[in-house]
Parts: sequence; C-alpha cells; structure tokens
Amino acid sequence: MPYEIWIPWRVEKQIAGILPKLITRVLDDLERFADALDYKRYDVRKLRDSPKAIPRYRMRSGNYRITFFIHHKRLVIEVISIRRKKTSMDY
Repeated sequence: MPYEIWIPWRVEKQIAGILPKLITRVLDDLERFADALDYKRYDVRKLRDSPKAIPRYRMRSGNYRITFFIHHKRLVIEVISIRRKKTSMDY
C-alpha cells in the first residue's frame, strides 16, 4: 500500500522557486519512494540528530535534498523541506 505525500504550504513556497523541470524530477523520485519504501535504491537516510520517537529522513534527488518524516501508522510522508545542495561552486 503506497504512502500519501503531504506537502505543507511553506514547502510549496520553496518549490515555487525551483525550475519546473527540476521540481518534476524531485517530486517523481519522492512519489516512487512512497510507493516502494526502498531506502537503499532512493538514497534515503535517517538524520543523526533527529529524535528517536519521530526520526527525520533525507533523500537525495540530483542536486536537491528532501527532508521528511515517515508516519507509518497513518501511511503518510510529511515533507519538511526541499532545498538545493550547496556545492563548491556556490561559495
């Protein structure tokens, strides 16, 4: 059973600043992960400093990083942020 993806309004503001072609790829990767929950295939990792009760996860999609919670009881993936990864050329 696939998980539902919940994107709050503050994340939608972040998405508005990303090129449509790039955000389509990022959201497609997130949807595929929600269908399969294959952590290795989609490079999903638990963040070290997250609380044990509700751990945060991050997912790489190209130059972008998606941070989210997984609510297994409700079958929901709650997106916290979608941001571009800083590279050496950004400094």
